[in-house]
Amino acid sequence: MKVQPVRPIPCTRHAENAGIALVLVMLLMLVLTTLAATIVFTANSETFASHNYRLDTEADYVAKAGIQAAMNWFRSSGYMAVSNTQASTYYNVVSDGSLWNLYKSQTTPVNCVSSSGSKCPSQNSPVRLISYGGGSSNYPADINNSLSTLVTANFQSSLKNVPVTTGDPANNGAFCVNAYLLSYQTVNCPTCATNPAPMETWLITSSGTWGSSTSCTSGVVATAEEQAIVQPIYRATWGNAMYGYCGVSMSGSSGDCTDAFNSALGAYGGGNPSVASGACDSNSANVIDSGAGVGGNGYVNLSNNVTVSGNATIGNVNYTPPSSCCTAASNPPCGFSGNLGAVQGAVVSAPPVAVPGVPTFPTGLPVSFPTGPPAAASYNATITLPQNALGGTPSAPITPGVGNPYINPCMLLAVCNGSASNPYLINSVSLTGGSSNVVTLYGGPNIFSPAYYDIDTLNESGQGSITIEGYVVLNVRTNLSITGQGIANPLSTEPEALQIKYAGTNTVSLGGNGAMSAIVTAPLATVNLGGGGSKGYIVGAIQANVVNTQGGYPLHYDIQLNRLEGTMGQMVVSSYSRIKQ
Repeated sequence: MKVQPVRPIPCTRHAENAGIALVLVMLLMLVLTTLAATIVFTANSETFASHNYRLDTEADYVAKAGIQAAMNWFRSSGYMAVSNTQASTYYNVVSDGSLWNLYKSQTTPVNCVSSSGSKCPSQNSPVRLISYGGGSSNYPADINNSLSTLVTANFQSSLKNVPVTTGDPANNGAFCVNAYLLSYQTVNCPTCATNPAPMETWLITSSGTWGSSTSCTSGVVATAEEQAIVQPIYRATWGNAMYGYCGVSMSGSSGDCTDAFNSALGAYGGGNPSVASGACDSNSANVIDSGAGVGGNGYVNLSNNVTVSGNATIGNVNYTPPSSCCTAASNPPCGFSGNLGAVQGAVVSAPPVAVPGVPTFPTGLPVSFPTGPPAAASYNATITLPQNALGGTPSAPITPGVGNPYINPCMLLAVCNGSASNPYLINSVSLTGGSSNVVTLYGGPNIFSPAYYDIDTLNESGQGSITIEGYVVLNVRTNLSITGQGIANPLSTEPEALQIKYAGTNTVSLGGNGAMSAIVTAPLATVNLGGGGSKGYIVGAIQANVVNTQGGYPLHYDIQLNRLEGTMGQMVVSSYSRIKQ
């Protein structure tokens, strides 16, 4: 059998596939080239973006440094605010018209509107300090003993083209700052260098630049702007209608409430007693349904139908109240509790209020106060002097007060003139009888010159009443109770005309059918408001260890008390933002 050999299959190439490998290789090379170019471009773009971001970040940090430098400048001696006495001459402000004669700006920003055009570089234009962007500063001249030119000069030298260097000539920066006066007001600040003290709120804009020079205008590669509002913090001593160093508790009917009025505009409710008693009424004249907050270092408890026309403040920031405040069976728990709907404002936290000291009383000769008057009836219209320290007959009636110095009722070898260092000394004021029992205490001409009385026991109940004429400070040592016909002051609508400072620890009762216009401080005691009548109310404010209200006894807070007394802090940043380029 003959075997046929296997023939190999011939290798053939089809014409339609000729050159396809070359095309594929070229396409692949094109894709790879494009990809490589994209990678290179992306890498370069990211490098440039990273570089630009770094420059922008550097410029932004320089701008932030400008904000900090500006705040430091406003804290320095180079900055001088316009005083209370100068405000009406240089700024568009209005007086509050109260006994303080404090000022508040009418526009934002504040305009320089001096009656003499030469006092304002640009009359009727915003008060400003400029170091970049064109325009000129407009700070009034002849302020602070003709030193105002130094304010502008100090601002320019401290906050214009301030260099920020790295040692690399190609990487340097600078910041420049502008400032506009947003608002102006003055407040009473006994501890401040000048009183009344000015509060100026400034809008600061800082431009930070980065490039090859230490200028805000030349050699600039990157620019950033930051803005901040800076102002001093003023904390009013009498910033609340009621404040408890331990706590405040309100319960009862709708008559247990707080609201506010402005004594610079007259009496609460137009002086109508029917408006002032009973439930708070925000529809009547000179009645404000806000600003009359309550607070406590430990707790605020609201129940039933009470109303707080303001905030409920818990002073628990970095503070732990005494355990007795919140663990005592009779006290609510720490923090806010009860009816949240009773608060027309908000429940807020704040630094605690420091417990003030109590009045001190004479010691030595004699140990106790002089013997009291023979009978309460002797307190008619004027005070009959009690016996002197050695014993003896009462003196003839006099009209005590500033300008009427007398020896009795003073301690042995002392002279009373109604001053803080030599107050009038009275052992007891006790009014428990009929309406003929009236005590009239005569005071000083203004709040800066009150008459001071040191009283061991002050008790008014029944139909008895007390009249204050002028400005008076009552320092009460042992017992304080006013539940009769109240305390009247026909010469003043300001509750601060009567200041009652209680040094004792016994419970204080304030209530009855009479009105009472005063501010009361009782750091060591519990103060109970209400009871005993349906026509009673208090105008002013109360601070005590504990404040309890019940029985329909409203408290009408005078918003002018925000300026009665307070402390001023340093300039701080109240808001901050970055301006997008």
